[in-house]
Amino acid sequence: MKTSATGWVLTLAAALLASTGGAADWPQYRGPERLGRTDEAGLLTGWPEAGPPVVWRRPIGGGYSGIVAAGERLYTMEATADEEAVLALDAASGETVWRVPVGPFVQAELGDGGPRSTPAVAGGQVIAVSSQARMVALSATDGELLWEKDLTQWGAVPRFGYAMSPLVDGELVIVEAGEPQKEPGVLAFDRGTGELRWSALQGPTGYTSPVVAWIGGVRQYVFARFSEVVALSQEGTVLWRHEVPPHAAIPMPVLVAPDRIFISSSEDTFGGTMLRVTREADEYRTEELWSQRLMRNHFNSSVEVEGFLYGFDNGTLRCLDAATGDRLWSKRGFGKGSVVAAGELLFVLGDGGTAAQVHADPASYREGGRLQLTAGGRAWTEPSIAGGRLLVRDFDEIVSLELRGEGTEVSE
Repeated sequence: MKTSATGWVLTLAAALLASTGGAADWPQYRGPERLGRTDEAGLLTGWPEAGPPVVWRRPIGGGYSGIVAAGERLYTMEATADEEAVLALDAASGETVWRVPVGPFVQAELGDGGPRSTPAVAGGQVIAVSSQARMVALSATDGELLWEKDLTQWGAVPRFGYAMSPLVDGELVIVEAGEPQKEPGVLAFDRGTGELRWSALQGPTGYTSPVVAWIGGVRQYVFARFSEVVALSQEGTVLWRHEVPPHAAIPMPVLVAPDRIFISSSEDTFGGTMLRVTREADEYRTEELWSQRLMRNHFNSSVEVEGFLYGFDNGTLRCLDAATGDRLWSKRGFGKGSVVAAGELLFVLGDGGTAAQVHADPASYREGGRLQLTAGGRAWTEPSIAGGRLLVRDFDEIVSLELRGEGTEVSE
């Protein structure tokens, strides 16, 4: 990573950690920077033959909500036959600390009902959104309801359920909620009070989530939408937009510091596109650096490590050169999976519950170990890394896997 990019990432990380949690936390969807990675060190670079120890495993209700971590607590969502709920778990044992129902269970069109959105934790609050677009702010300590919003006030629930994970940036909570060709499409609420601070754009609500970027010296929120990529300022004004072919916007945009944005879709007509955004004076310019169909992310985003993209091209794990889009290696056998990173280590989860540790090496696929971690109950949720542990869930259970150990080489 170039020095300028490194400085930018450290600045962004410091700002996000100050507002959301500590260095060993995973406080929002896709981690402290919403990039699917952490700088957590001291992790095993090679797994024992039987795999790292399972610290605990516990049943969980249905849904695709990810696991966030702050201090000694974990937070996620689940569905039972009657309701959806937000849960706080003890990170050491997996035991339930509190559980708060947030609305009725509604079966999804594909028979996989339950929460799709991942909570965010900041300033002693847990912000969560149900599949039916009820947003709540709960006390992280005891689950007390602090404020709530019915996002259907601004637009209908998307076809497959509300899926966007709220972005917490300082005192703002940013979500999508809207109707086609109507305003607003993006809402920013005061994290402390729930008061609407500003609104922007037109609907409709999609299935993806925004990422924070700092481009041209301006902090901004980048959204990948049905037919465009668009960035908003912290005050809700449009900074730039780039039209793209209509597609199912599900994966998050991936920031490749300091000024590139990767967007993707599983559709053959779209594939993956890398944009560069530049600013001169008060004018932004976007350009397409490359576009091809070698990284068609379906429901989980790629991760960028040291200038290379690692992610799933539908059912194939790939590594691409982020500068050119060239394919460097491919690996099949995981199904449609997900990948997150800690330093130069990748943690891959296949949709059937197979977990693997892979080195982020653009020269070749190098696996440090694998094991069947869950029973295979639709492991579509992206894992989390916090406190030296890999946190994995499927439709039936959550597993906490120890990533540190004695007598084995560890990452720097």
